[in-house]
Amino acid sequence: MRLISLLLLSVLASFSVSHKILVYNSQYGHSHSNFLGNIADILVDAGHDVTSFIPVMDPEVKDGTSKSKKIFVPQSKETKEFIVAMAEHKADFFSMNNFDPIPMLFMPKAFAMQFVYQCKAVLEDTDVLKKLQAEKFDVMIVENFDMCGLAYSHLVKPKSLITSGASSPFSYMFEEFGVPTALSYNPSSYMSTMNVHSMFERAKNIYADFMMHVLFHPGRSMIEELFREKFGAEYPSLQEISSHAAYTFVNSEPLIDFAAPTLNRVIPIGGIGAKAPKPLDKYWNEVLSRRSTNILLSFGSVAKSLYLPEAIRQSILTTVGSFPDVTFIWKYEEPENEFGKAATAAHPNLVLTSWMPQNDLLNDKRISAFVTHGGMGSTQETALRGKPGIFIPIFGDQPRNAGMMQHNGFGKVVDKFDLQKPEVVIAAIKDVLSNDSYRKNAARVSAMLAKKPFSSKEQLIKTVEFAAEYGPSRALRPQSYDMTFIEYHNLDIVAAFIVLSILKVFLLKKFLCCLYSKCCGAKKEENKSKKE
Repeated sequence: MRLISLLLLSVLASFSVSHKILVYNSQYGHSHSNFLGNIADILVDAGHDVTSFIPVMDPEVKDGTSKSKKIFVPQSKETKEFIVAMAEHKADFFSMNNFDPIPMLFMPKAFAMQFVYQCKAVLEDTDVLKKLQAEKFDVMIVENFDMCGLAYSHLVKPKSLITSGASSPFSYMFEEFGVPTALSYNPSSYMSTMNVHSMFERAKNIYADFMMHVLFHPGRSMIEELFREKFGAEYPSLQEISSHAAYTFVNSEPLIDFAAPTLNRVIPIGGIGAKAPKPLDKYWNEVLSRRSTNILLSFGSVAKSLYLPEAIRQSILTTVGSFPDVTFIWKYEEPENEFGKAATAAHPNLVLTSWMPQNDLLNDKRISAFVTHGGMGSTQETALRGKPGIFIPIFGDQPRNAGMMQHNGFGKVVDKFDLQKPEVVIAAIKDVLSNDSYRKNAARVSAMLAKKPFSSKEQLIKTVEFAAEYGPSRALRPQSYDMTFIEYHNLDIVAAFIVLSILKVFLLKKFLCCLYSKCCGAKKEENKSKKE
């Protein structure tokens, strides 16, 4: 009996082990903060001591965590001035061409400076650094987007470092995660469709990958320079620090993503931020009951509908007017402004709302389709709730997200430059509403996601606990990190083969020439002797 009691106590003790975890959560963008904030809260619920270290870049963005302890680094004066200046020049995401090389002449450095300014503020707060070092964290989780966190981890010195990406990995992340890019068939973030048998589209994919490198490389270099100026020239590179990470979390769901090479230490935790749907309140129940078919329309929190070009807004209204038997619920930031009032007055089947319970609405059977920008959160919610969609990617990783949904039969991709053509959008909606294969595919994947062997939460918790207990494993670190570009791509072997082949051809030619000369010489001698 005593032995049984001791065994029970030991089992209970094993479940009560609490690890100290630090999450570097730069307050920059909603999707990034929500991703890292959700990770922090899930680990708190699992019984761990979690601290969120939050450099405030944009105070308008919520930090995404409500349960972890928080340490803030206030927005620096430089960062604030930069953010304000950028806000005055509102980016027209709907006319921006991801493949245009001209913006790349100035955009990369401008994009990087906001992170560099706030990183300076982080490094200047030496008291916080000492406090974090004294905590001796078992695990530190960073995202390979704001590169300051990755570089900072070398100072904090946790037992295990876990890198992450709040989206499908961008091009440069593949290098830092040690994952092959497989550009011949794995679409870059800027690609929504890719015919792998087309040489032009494969070339376009390589170009898109190059553009991503151009966009993010200056920021990485500037962060490395910042740390080396302060801590010496021997400070390791971001790739070197990343190479020693115990694991990498990616916001990817294998059941809807493109199949591509990966590593055992790369753990997909797609849908980690999806909340359990709640019942709709009286208002939304009434809205969905007006007509048998309902469509949600949202372009996310960054590319606001409020700033849509007039031509696109009128195109959307023409589309809405073409489906009088369908209720369109459009996330529009100021429904009471002049446009909003006129639009709803002219279209009784249009509902404008500054906010909607998107996840709860998608879970309702009365929602027939979702017109979305293709943000990772929205695409994953679409898949989880089993809804077909029309995907209109705007920027960032959205083209690839939209493409993977079309690839898996969830619906159709519409180019953002076609938004001004109502006939294109109308045709896409008609196709999605009338073609039952989209609904069946969406329902099938939704059922698979509900029954997959291990949930994203389980993957997250077990991986963090394992890393906290054992630290990084040498077996999981690919040797590709230690190879040069020439070695990795076997260019030395290719060069040697070409040289040897040329040498072989040269020697064969010499041999044949020599043989020919001897044969001809012998024949001439024979002919000469016959004449004599």
